[in-house]
Amino acid sequence: MVVLDSDVLIAYLRGKEDIIKKIHHLKKEEESLNTTTFNVAELYKGCYFMKNVSKGLMKVKSLVEALDEIYLFENDSAQEFAKISSDLKNRGQVIGMMDELIASICISNQEALYTRNLKHFERIEELAILGHNSS
Repeated sequence: MVVLDSDVLIAYLRGKEDIIKKIHHLKKEEESLNTTTFNVAELYKGCYFMKNVSKGLMKVKSLVEALDEIYLFENDSAQEFAKISSDLKNRGQVIGMMDELIASICISNQEALYTRNLKHFERIEELAILGHNSS
């Protein structure tokens, strides 16, 4: 099972061929495609910066509804978040709260994160990453 990060979902919405191929490959392999409530929030937030907000909202809603599961931030995730955040801060490698929250949900649900943002997420040792180089 895979959690799709915001950057991957945005690239998919924008029609990036490499991302579309990878997601279709994952589906063909019968991978469950999921995301987190924080990724969904980031997608909807982006819609409000668009010229055509309603069109963006419809595209995001359709994409979100097509996913298998939206993971919520629960007690296990909260504890994992605290651990990740303090560890990164102690090492001087802070990556930002949203990425820490997303990672905590992935770890607490034993999911791999498919992201193009390897620079941030590679700093979290416990996180399984299905990386994708930015293009």
